[in-house]
Amino acid sequence: MSLSFNMHGNMGGPHEFRVHLRTNDPEEPVKYLTILSNWVE
Repeated sequence: MSLSFNMHGNMGGPHEFRVHLRTNDPEEPVKYLTILSNWVE
């Protein structure tokens, strides 16, 4: 998996992104990946 993030101007600081991943596991069809970042302007 590869992800790219771009922030607009004046959006510096900490951010939390949540990615929903679909799986083929019937007991857990969706997994959540949390990405924490701190953007410097």
